[in-house]
Amino acid sequence: MNSIIQASAQFANTSHAIRQPITEDIISQAQQNLKINGWALMRGFEHDLEKFSDLVARFCSKLTFDPAREFSSDSAQKVDAGIGAIGLHIENGNTPFPPDVVAFYSRKSAKIGSQTTLCDGAQIYKGMSEKLQKQFDQAIIVSRSLPENLWKQYVANEHPQLADATQVTPQHLQELMNMLPGQSGEINEKGELYYRLCFSPVLNSSGQAAFANAILGPSFNYEKPQYHFEDGTELSEELVTELRDLAEQFTLELAWQDGDMVLIDNTRVMHGRRAIQGDPKERQLVIAMGSH
Repeated sequence: MNSIIQASAQFANTSHAIRQPITEDIISQAQQNLKINGWALMRGFEHDLEKFSDLVARFCSKLTFDPAREFSSDSAQKVDAGIGAIGLHIENGNTPFPPDVVAFYSRKSAKIGSQTTLCDGAQIYKGMSEKLQKQFDQAIIVSRSLPENLWKQYVANEHPQLADATQVTPQHLQELMNMLPGQSGEINEKGELYYRLCFSPVLNSSGQAAFANAILGPSFNYEKPQYHFEDGTELSEELVTELRDLAEQFTLELAWQDGDMVLIDNTRVMHGRRAIQGDPKERQLVIAMGSH
């Protein structure tokens, strides 16, 4: 099934076109594409921040936010990660509660370069050698330090009894860590959190084993994390390179058009970006994410 849902021919994508509304039938098609392919692109439809938020609300009952990003609206945040290429990753993959669905909306698209990359983690896992599969069938521990403002904002976003980062205490942090096994952390005298999370790099939420995580991803707004296998062995740069080369075989490029909206199964499909060419201001992309 083609994951691009194109507006009808009479709603041609021109500067003077009357765009087609996103109907229940379009929503149904998007749901099917998510289930089968892991992503769905809607092109040529009516669009603005409000319509994008409405779309996300059809797929997510609870929203998740990145504490390092600026808000574009109550439910969407600005995508700003420099101009270099961004490695494949699931969103919030180094956190205890990554979202089920990630959505992007291109308010303004770059004329060249800066394509979003998409890679089906199920294809990666199937393409692995038996030895590589065995390595990643074991848990991985990610660790890094987080400044006080970022970890407190994350706790405020995820803790069911909080709404503001100024309310966060170390007790709230501990309560959040108690919600999911495999987390630990210590706060130093500067208020920074040294955090560790044990997670599975292979997810099965989509009904099939998928290599879906943030191991190949960026650390633009955060300290670069350290990865170790559960047995204490460090994830070597050689192994990361092997994974990156394998993933590239299954990677698709999405060249954005103004008004495009894409939904991604964050438990299966990783995304990234080719390097931005030209003026970065030509590209205005926002993100929203959440869980069913």
